[in-house]
Amino acid sequence: MASWDPSQYAKFAGPRLRPAADLVARIPDRRFSAAVDLGCGGGQVTGLLRDRFPDLRLTGIDSSSAMLKAAERALPDARFVLGDIADPALAAGFDLVVSNAAFHWLADHRRILRDIVAGLPEGGVLAVQMPQNHAAPSHRLLAEVVALPDFAPLLAGVSSIRAVDDAADYAGLMFDAGARAVDAWTTAYVHVLAPAPDSHPVLEWTKGTAMRPYLDALDEAAAAAFLAAYRERLEMAYPARPDGRVLFPFRRVFFVAEK
Repeated sequence: MASWDPSQYAKFAGPRLRPAADLVARIPDRRFSAAVDLGCGGGQVTGLLRDRFPDLRLTGIDSSSAMLKAAERALPDARFVLGDIADPALAAGFDLVVSNAAFHWLADHRRILRDIVAGLPEGGVLAVQMPQNHAAPSHRLLAEVVALPDFAPLLAGVSSIRAVDDAADYAGLMFDAGARAVDAWTTAYVHVLAPAPDSHPVLEWTKGTAMRPYLDALDEAAAAAFLAAYRERLEMAYPARPDGRVLFPFRRVFFVAEK
């Protein structure tokens, strides 16, 4: 798993939080007893849950101690726990389970999501958002650089984000796991990224997420060469507008399942 950098991730806090806000807005308006935010990161989505459900007992779980420290500072009235969201037992005892941009890191996320829904109490809800941008140039070019002869031997066995399915596939998975109702959809956002001096805006975006495991595995010189090769490709795929800004289309898949 990547070593997360809260400051790098927060460079795009606004566009990263917008899908989470869209997800939380679609959670049914009812009284829940306790909620867990799986892969809570710095607590931004936990905060959205607090705004939507002020009296709800909130727990956030993440594998990054750095992110959890940021979450604790941002939301001192919630409980934050170090843990691996690959364990579906972490969702036990909660009637609202939320995860924003986390499960696509897991190789077997479909089984885990199925098990979470199966374990929900009657009336419980699972709400999930995952990036579905693996076919976009940002991710295809990253894979291309990883496969270059200079880097492939150094990055053998290093894994990053996984491809995810379409919304209809997850709706079917949720119904098969025992959900009585599912709201599933896909949204394609167009992020307008500000210029990044001495870099490229899309590179700075992926440096906070999909690129992290690769940079962790490279020494300083190799990482610099990796970034240069990736940047060169991004500048062709995502050219800057006259004002220096870059348009970055980004597709995401959502589903809210009610038990």
